[in-house]
Amino acid sequence: MTRPLSPDREREFQELLAFVSFYTTNVSGMTPTSTFSIDTVCAAIIEQHGKSKALEGLRQAANDVIEELSDKRSAGVAALDEALRASGLITASEVRRRYGSSYKRITKRGTIRNDTEYYLINGIVVDLGNGISDEERATLQRLLDRYEAAARGKS
Repeated sequence: MTRPLSPDREREFQELLAFVSFYTTNVSGMTPTSTFSIDTVCAAIIEQHGKSKALEGLRQAANDVIEELSDKRSAGVAALDEALRASGLITASEVRRRYGSSYKRITKRGTIRNDTEYYLINGIVVDLGNGISDEERATLQRLLDRYEAAARGKS
């Protein structure tokens, strides 16, 4: 028998399950009762391998959603965030901030290189409901400002 998840990991599991389920149902159009629904897949993984493995799968699914959203305009992500927030769920911008490898690379590098990265960071900055600190929001805003200034200089 597998050990139960810690309270933090259980909360993460529930947040990600609800987020991915909402996305696959409301954006991708998958039926919640489908054999391939995230709920069904998670239940099978939990039964065979335990909840820790299911959490790993949910993290990967969240990263897949973030990658899928990477080419979306900030208005589209903002609309999705609003729908998620209205349902009491974690926003795509917050998931992007927490799990997105692109976000981590940009913040580590300290510069925005292209429009795709710009929209990713802008989506996080404009989402006032996410959990970033004022300091992190200010740092991200400086990255946006530098990118915008450089873009203006090229035109």
